[in-house]
Amino acid sequence: LKRGIPFSPMVFVPFVGAAIAMKRRPEDAWEDALVAFGGPVVGSIGALGCSLGGYSTDSQLLFALADFGYMINLFNLLPIGMMDGGRIAGALSPYAGVAGLGLGGTIAYSGAVQNPIFYLVLLAGGWETFQRFYKKDYMPRNYYKITTVQRAALTGGYFGLVTALFGAMALNNEFKKPPEQLEREKSWDMRY
Repeated sequence: LKRGIPFSPMVFVPFVGAAIAMKRRPEDAWEDALVAFGGPVVGSIGALGCSLGGYSTDSQLLFALADFGYMINLFNLLPIGMMDGGRIAGALSPYAGVAGLGLGGTIAYSGAVQNPIFYLVLLAGGWETFQRFYKKDYMPRNYYKITTVQRAALTGGYFGLVTALFGAMALNNEFKKPPEQLEREKSWDMRY
């Protein structure tokens, strides 16, 4: 899907992922969300490929890589600031960023994520959300004026992708084996 938005080369940031800078803002929320869907959709397809490879070869490495792929794509879909989920959910409503910060704050406060990079993402997301509300020219003039059909498609796509990732992760966990079980299977094979 070509949108005609000039962009920088992809840069891989260790422990964060890939980043691409757009050289101009999308004209509206629809265009912004379509661009934002690219990373999580392609990443999810890659993780699914690892899962399928794991099923066909019984490779625990591929199951682990698939699990990481599902998890990193779910993280990217959190509705926080400049992350893809923040741009998709932000296209639905400017208040999605506030909800995302609440969700991210809850995750941080509960101790579920203790990675300092997550705290930096929360701070950057807070800044992005603040600017959407208080900096007049931060967003294009008619940014949030999208049709009801477009809004419904974005909502269905966002929650559908999140649901599919959770389902794929749960299914993938059915086939992962703990190291103790792998050792037992290995010793069992050596006896015969």
